[in-house]
Amino acid sequence: MNFIDLFSGVGGFTRGLELAGHRCIGHCEFDKFAEASYRSMHTITDEQREYLLTLSPNKRQKEILKNEYLNGEWYRSDIRAVGADDMPKADCWTFGAPCQDFSIAGKRAGLDGDISSLIREVFRVLEEWEERDRPEWLIYENVKGMLSSNRGLDYLEILAEMDRLGYDIEWQNINSKWFVPQNRERIYTIGHLRRFGRKQILPVEGASGE
Repeated sequence: MNFIDLFSGVGGFTRGLELAGHRCIGHCEFDKFAEASYRSMHTITDEQREYLLTLSPNKRQKEILKNEYLNGEWYRSDIRAVGADDMPKADCWTFGAPCQDFSIAGKRAGLDGDISSLIREVFRVLEEWEERDRPEWLIYENVKGMLSSNRGLDYLEILAEMDRLGYDIEWQNINSKWFVPQNRERIYTIGHLRRFGRKQILPVEGASGE
């Protein structure tokens, strides 16, 4: 399966899906430091790495942001500037859209916040595609606080948009402690384009059977 990692950060989704045998063909990330880390871990060749290590850290940071270090992978820095005619077709889009406006540690601005509202840009691009060209799968991850943001209406809006765009939806609260020594709850939402028929992925069980 070919996938595109939106709001990729350093490439957590990319790493996991590639370990599962899938292929990343593109990503989008605004933060230049996260982008430099992404390329260091996912796109550069061994030869390029050897060269980069000969540079000072400051020069290395700037050098790796040149297009040649993408080695053919599609990349855009700002999803607000992305259009359907600008993206390759993929079987799956992953997006862990920025969480600060949903987090209970933040100001709880929700979908009206400047950051978490960027998920609407994903739906904008999806709507620009004809349904036959949309990715079969959507995988969306965010903090648990999303469920209670704006009394739950923010998450309802997200689910309603996926439904309107033709996706059947599943979601689950998954805690990383089921698999690794870290207590980290995240809401995973999977959309499957309903024209392909019903498919069930969730729930998954943790190592303890939870």
